[in-house]
Amino acid sequence: MTKRMLSITRRTTVNTNGVISFLVQVSQYTPDPFPLGDSRRLVAPFWADVDTRNGGQVFYRETTDSQLLKRATNDVTATFVNHRRFKATWLFVATWYEVAFYGAGNFSPKASTPDPR
Repeated sequence: MTKRMLSITRRTTVNTNGVISFLVQVSQYTPDPFPLGDSRRLVAPFWADVDTRNGGQVFYRETTDSQLLKRATNDVTATFVNHRRFKATWLFVATWYEVAFYGAGNFSPKASTPDPR
């Protein structure tokens, strides 16, 4: 199945399959373990076989919100102990909101999920 892509720049793409790719688009879900054996460069925060034709949306944005920057800085420095001097100066936020899986048919997401916008 071919997926729709949302281009941020000429080199960065938020793919509906849960991948943020660099240099090239990732046009379909590939259920292979990482690392992939080709030249694709990607971050996979929500690597899944998503089908937005049955509902859901993909949002992305950049932010310099001070509370989010502090949280990101704390998360990175707690996880990557060799990078204690890291300080986030901007964030890229991507959200796969109430998306259905491929083949879901009449998917009905939970009504209690807050809208991330």
